[in-house]
Amino acid sequence: MTLVRLFFLCLAACLVALPSAAAGVLEDLSRDQQSDLEKGDLIVLEQDIPGKPWPRVRIYKRIKATPEEVAAVFFDYDQAKTYIPDVLESKISKKIAPCVVEVDYEVNVPILRDEAYTARNEMKALGENYQVSWTLLRALQTKAAEGNLLIEPFENGSSVIRYTNLVTPSSGMAKILKGPALFRMQKTVLAIGEKVEKQKSSYPAELAAQVARLREALESPIEADTKNP
Repeated sequence: MTLVRLFFLCLAACLVALPSAAAGVLEDLSRDQQSDLEKGDLIVLEQDIPGKPWPRVRIYKRIKATPEEVAAVFFDYDQAKTYIPDVLESKISKKIAPCVVEVDYEVNVPILRDEAYTARNEMKALGENYQVSWTLLRALQTKAAEGNLLIEPFENGSSVIRYTNLVTPSSGMAKILKGPALFRMQKTVLAIGEKVEKQKSSYPAELAAQVARLREALESPIEADTKNP
């Protein structure tokens, strides 16, 4: 084997071993935005969608915890009401499969009556990455909503998350609540980061239990739970 061939084989092996965060979650960001993200800033991108009154929102945040830890905290859906701003209630109402559940939420809405809705959430492990996707099933006021949370490894044992959400409000809500709704999404991402980091620093035993439950769900056979139809 020539030295040149050996060099390229070694280079290829190194590239395969690199984490995919830089080529995945961060690929939409400019160099300056990536630098701001590394400093701890929140990066918010909006994309107008034809026929939709609100844009698709993508929010990026660095969290000082592993992707598994971030996923485990988010996967504890019943606890969302304890740290997500304006969420009054969150409860798993139906278990489709170990990683697929329906969650009932109640959210405080300014000016209008509170919103109650049910979303189907699905957790997936993608190598070192995790993805939670959600789809609105029914709601009092919101027409449609879909999005996901992608969690990838970053540097020094931390993670970077990309929160994506596209909400279609009822016609009466569109203009009134657009600003508050988009701001609430930013507060939600900040709250996720703060909760995970607090669990890691102050409640390690509780975090370990959440990680154990996530692992159990991901390792379980993909079958419906007949005990909770």
